[in-house]
Amino acid sequence: MTEINASAQPLVLISWDGKTQPLRCLHLDAAPQFSIVLFDFSGTCDQTELVVQGLRCQVLSGATECKGEIYQALAAHLSEASVLPEYVSLIDDDIIIGVSDINRALHLARATGLDVFSPCLSHDSHYTHRWTLQQGHAMAHPVDWVEVMMPFYRGKLFMAGAPHYAGNVSSWGIDKYLMPTLQKLMGIERTAILNTIVASHVRPVTSGQKTYRNGRTAAMERDALKAACIALIERERPELKHGDWYRRIFVQRHSRTAWQRLIYGLGRPIRRWLERST
Repeated sequence: MTEINASAQPLVLISWDGKTQPLRCLHLDAAPQFSIVLFDFSGTCDQTELVVQGLRCQVLSGATECKGEIYQALAAHLSEASVLPEYVSLIDDDIIIGVSDINRALHLARATGLDVFSPCLSHDSHYTHRWTLQQGHAMAHPVDWVEVMMPFYRGKLFMAGAPHYAGNVSSWGIDKYLMPTLQKLMGIERTAILNTIVASHVRPVTSGQKTYRNGRTAAMERDALKAACIALIERERPELKHGDWYRRIFVQRHSRTAWQRLIYGLGRPIRRWLERST
């Protein structure tokens, strides 16, 4: 049985292509106050441990199509642990962030009692949802859910999701539906984006453009997980379907209409011109 350690140290998984320099987007500017797992998603690395610029990293390796399979692999690994990490994070390989940023994010989460959180994104990042960008000077802004590109979850929450990760290749729906549902059922709902911890996402999002080997697209996987979560709520807490939380998660529209996309597309060059001129 693998033991994380007696102090339930946070665990941060960082994806790796198995070819380029590991941790190439992680600024090693401090001693990490967390353990590091490198996940080789090419499945070609046969080592169980690597030392990267003085940092000792455990290595997990498996050929995956997208991040949902990384969730499954990490959950399977942690299922053999005698002690779960305090927090579990899964950070994409194209996220630029420093070790000191992660240390401070964990400190802020402990100080404010957060159950799920994420650093904010810089405004020049590739992003899907504007609310993931840095907002003003407040330490954090509350949200209903955080995206899968660099989430931090309480260890028990991450493992509660393990049975539901199976079959989801893309990870779509894990962030928007599964985690909020489990948080509500478990009573661990404090979720926020940390405005004082800024990361940059340097590669465009492409997972929504693929059909995976299971024959499903990311949107199909998202819809299936949404239906499963609604069924779970109906079994466990049917009264939740009549509240504002349910409306925000399962009913409210979270994507722009064609007209809204057009207006936003026209407004983007104007905003960039204004930013350059000030």
